Amino acid sequence: MRMIRRTAAAFLILPTGMALAQYASSTQDYLSEMDTDRDRRVSLVEYQDHLSQIFRAMDRNNNGVVDLSELDPATVGPNTRPISLARHRQRLADVFRRQDVDHNGYLDTRELGAPPR
Repeated sequence: MRMIRRTAAAFLILPTGMALAQYASSTQDYLSEMDTDRDRRVSLVEYQDHLSQIFRAMDRNNNGVVDLSELDPATVGPNTRPISLARHRQRLADVFRRQDVDHNGYLDTRELGAPPR
């Protein structure tokens, strides 16, 4: 459980959410996990919804904010701040837009697997 919390805390700190990518065996598997409508591409909403699952699990009091008390104390530093779900989703949207190289509003396997921009 401690490892899950550390991973989750790292996920919230890293706006790319790429901490989750290490658990998929390939970029195609990762895309398939996010692609809820099965069109072989990931929309912004699919991206945000998938990468917000850990946020929701960490928000134990369901107030839409991951407070410092909801983080593993070992992961809280002097610059750690609470983060709202709205802010978290905005960060994800910013990353999504940078990753969407062809600006078509979707990520394909190539874009999803590319290093964060």
